[in-house]
Amino acid sequence: MIAKSMTGFSEQNFIFKNIKYSIQIKSENSKNLEISISDELNDYYLNDYLKKEISKFFSRGKIRIFISTDYLDNNLINFKEVDSAIKQYSKILSKRDIILNISLTEINNLFERYKVKLSKNKSFRLAMKRNIKKCCMNLTEKQIKEGDRTINLISKKLLSIKKLKNNFHIRFKKYSQALKNRYTNELKKLDGLEPVVIKKEISAYIDKIDIEEEITRLDSHIKMLDSIIKKSKKNEIGMTIDFYMQEINREANTLSSKSKDPLLSNDAISIKGLVNQIRELSANIT
Repeated sequence: MIAKSMTGFSEQNFIFKNIKYSIQIKSENSKNLEISISDELNDYYLNDYLKKEISKFFSRGKIRIFISTDYLDNNLINFKEVDSAIKQYSKILSKRDIILNISLTEINNLFERYKVKLSKNKSFRLAMKRNIKKCCMNLTEKQIKEGDRTINLISKKLLSIKKLKNNFHIRFKKYSQALKNRYTNELKKLDGLEPVVIKKEISAYIDKIDIEEEITRLDSHIKMLDSIIKKSKKNEIGMTIDFYMQEINREANTLSSKSKDPLLSNDAISIKGLVNQIRELSANIT
């Protein structure tokens, strides 16, 4: 079974046509898959193209991609062509006594237009897709390692719940027997009560505090979840664990309310505490 964490960070850099592209991917918890791309080009078609590739690696989580650029060489623009264009515009404007002024912003826009033009290049799109894939694979490897650590921690906490459950079974038998003996002795002190009546009265009371059924269901949930964690191939393991934790929490609540033994009530509270810890851990895996 591959259980992955939903959080993580990965970075990948590559150079294309003397421009350095930096890709950063951040992943956070989410019940659904949400992919957003923030880049300087604001190229909708490129982003849509990349989202399709990214969605192959993730089934859940908020995936945030940041793409930034840095020029390695300012001689990217063919300034001879720019100079020629300026001269042509100047001739046209001079006939109308208009002075041509060019700002630094307009010069910078030449670089921005170059990047936009470059983004349409098929080779660039393939390079971007290839490096996005590398970045996703790197993030996935980290998430799998973190997922394994989380599953191991959940297994240890589930083992603690199992030990508490076993303690419930042993202690309830001792407690119910001691309670039965005490009430039998008390009822025998009353004159005129037939043994059959005494047994019936005690049985009725013991039935009210009996927790064997809850213990059986609790044991069933623990065994099923233990089997799922060890053998299941399902991707949504986090949601499955959370479901079983809800069931175990429900049984712990019933055990706590029905048990008249303070020690058993404390054990039920301990189970609830472990359940909350496991639910927090399972919320971060998929």
